[in-house]
Amino acid sequence: MGPGYTQAELGGLQTLVVAGAASGLNVAVLHGYGADAFDLLPLCREIDAPAGTTWLFPHAPLQVEIGPHTMGRAWFPIDLVALQLAMLSGRAPDMSRSSPPELARSRSLVAAMLHAAGAPLERTVLMGFSQGAMVATSLALESPVAPAGLAILSGTLLDEASWRNLAPRHSGLRFVQSHGRDDPLLSHAVAQRLHHLLNDAGWRGQFVSFGGGHEIPGAVIAKCAQLLREVAPGPLA
Repeated sequence: MGPGYTQAELGGLQTLVVAGAASGLNVAVLHGYGADAFDLLPLCREIDAPAGTTWLFPHAPLQVEIGPHTMGRAWFPIDLVALQLAMLSGRAPDMSRSSPPELARSRSLVAAMLHAAGAPLERTVLMGFSQGAMVATSLALESPVAPAGLAILSGTLLDEASWRNLAPRHSGLRFVQSHGRDDPLLSHAVAQRLHHLLNDAGWRGQFVSFGGGHEIPGAVIAKCAQLLREVAPGPLA
């Protein structure tokens, strides 16, 4: 049986909510391209979070076609043809110079969702997978208030020059980052560059490199649980 949840429109995003204590930690989980909020909903059961944790799983705002008569959701469009060509050549694309214009809107919608949910960023861990990890990282960097923590699961580096300039203002932010060494979609090497960028700016993070592809293995689940315990409010930790 899946976790108990309610559905609500929060800040313009349809969101699955697994409620905890009002004074507890919040975790906002952003799914990847072509999926929806239900894709990562099991994480709230698989990750051993502190008691009283509230989980928020928003659906991305854009509808995208992912196959014949099959739709998914996305935080911003991607060039599927370019992605397929890169994969056929045996190299994952390097997006470190790209700045998708729709990223800012998705970032704002997630911030509005958190506000509507009564989840202040300083008590919220931003967690994302793939494209969702890009949005979570962007929000953590762009927000004037640092989140409680950040989990970058199979994400990548965008807009490298801007992110390098923004990162030092949240020096000390705790994060966990994971990436499969055989990921065919997003480069393991570019993910390492993102990790070095954040650590060089004073962030406190660990890079979990695993033998696998575009996925969230058990070892990463355990590291996410550790992060949540480290940043949870004292009484509920």
